[in-house]
Amino acid sequence: MENSGYISKNLRGSHKDSGLLEEIDSLMRENQMLAESYSAMARATLEFDDVGWSPVNQLNEDGVRLEDVKVVSRNARKQMNSNPLLKRGASLRASYVFGRGFKMSSNNKPLPPRYEALVEDPINQQILFSEEACKKNEKILFTSGNFFARYDKNKKQWGRIPIEEIIGWTTDGDDTDILKYILREYTRVVSVDASGNQKTEIVKVWYPMDYTNNPVASISGVRVDRNFVVVDHRENNDTGSPWGLPDCLPALPWAWAYSEYLKDGSKLLKALSSIAWQVKSKTSKGVSNASAKLLNNRQVASTAVTGSDVELSAMPRNNAVDLGTGRPLAAMAATAMEVSVDALLSGTANNAAGSQVLDQSTLNAAYGRQGNWESFFTRVLKVMGVPFPSVKFNKIIVDPSYRNVQSLGQAWMTGLFEPAVIRDAYAEELAIEVTGEIPDGVLIPNNENSMMGQGANTTPGADITGNMTNVATSQGNSGAGVGDLSNSDNTLRDIQNDPQ
Repeated sequence: MENSGYISKNLRGSHKDSGLLEEIDSLMRENQMLAESYSAMARATLEFDDVGWSPVNQLNEDGVRLEDVKVVSRNARKQMNSNPLLKRGASLRASYVFGRGFKMSSNNKPLPPRYEALVEDPINQQILFSEEACKKNEKILFTSGNFFARYDKNKKQWGRIPIEEIIGWTTDGDDTDILKYILREYTRVVSVDASGNQKTEIVKVWYPMDYTNNPVASISGVRVDRNFVVVDHRENNDTGSPWGLPDCLPALPWAWAYSEYLKDGSKLLKALSSIAWQVKSKTSKGVSNASAKLLNNRQVASTAVTGSDVELSAMPRNNAVDLGTGRPLAAMAATAMEVSVDALLSGTANNAAGSQVLDQSTLNAAYGRQGNWESFFTRVLKVMGVPFPSVKFNKIIVDPSYRNVQSLGQAWMTGLFEPAVIRDAYAEELAIEVTGEIPDGVLIPNNENSMMGQGANTTPGADITGNMTNVATSQGNSGAGVGDLSNSDNTLRDIQNDPQ
């Protein structure tokens, strides 16, 4: 250390080595900014533990408790509403899963009218079946990991049960993963007077799950309301734990760290932008003269004139701080939420604006969640009384219209589909409103009943080999004719050798 100080002292005293000193000072400044950049990333990650997230790091110590799930869910909702990464991640996941919708059927046929009327009920649409409701419920899993829907058998309507209103539960005696009953505590409005004041009461009630057979009348002196049935959807729950965990849980510290990193980087950029020039002078008079000249120099692209004892140098510009170095933090958040980092950042980093195609891992995650929702909605339809219910999501990735039209054309030419099926598919693809019946005279291709009169051999006993108008099944060219140079035909050669 003493030798290093001696060298520095001698260098500062030497006039001819001033250029080397300036280079060292510049490198030290750049190194300082780089150190501040990475220390900001590390500090932002560590500070996550100081903002009320202690239950996050303690979930695996004593198992997942209902109280911890409530704390994490409450904080996760706050973060999702204020943190751009979490809000974007929740919207992406909901759009991937429910963006194309799903179909419900009974015994492989459309729902009977009485059940379709239940699905179209305004309350049921608001709670479960509309696109808006589906995306909202997916976001509940994103911030809570637990979604509970209750069905009123008398009103035939659905409602949500927030995780905060659940205060107790019972499980199967042989399997703690299976809930049998849940205890709900909530505030109910009894009446409202003329001034708008509400009279409320606290209600405690047990609800049986949809797979609980022969529900009991009461548990520990609290009534079991057998007019209601609860269907649950829990995600990320470990074996032996009845409660799910939020999808965003592993992404929370990284999203927080990325936000804090950008805040610190913005402060550094603002500090750098406030100082544009650095003036060095050996004498106090030189500094005074340089300051006066710079203050009077207010034109764009002006020249600063200094004496021989004054040096003017530009400070590092704003782009000397690269906020893109924080991208690994965003990548960790994207990985935890199972979405693409390019989609999460909306293509704002590293020229990724054109990289918005869903990758296979993102698709697989969306397909897996769709499968879980299919099971949930199948249980919902069973509770409503639908016989042999099934739920099927539409494709997430769809081909362009022109390719779909080509596929429909090939499907029609096989002769395996009725005209009404192909007509409805064409109308849906081309956004055409279908009116009236199928036109008379439509002939199904590749069908022996429609081949007569289309160019086929109509002689009794003749062998019908294919639809002459069907490019998919026709026999093609029957062979070379006179004057045709294909298939080893030598007619023209013979004429040329013997013109007469």
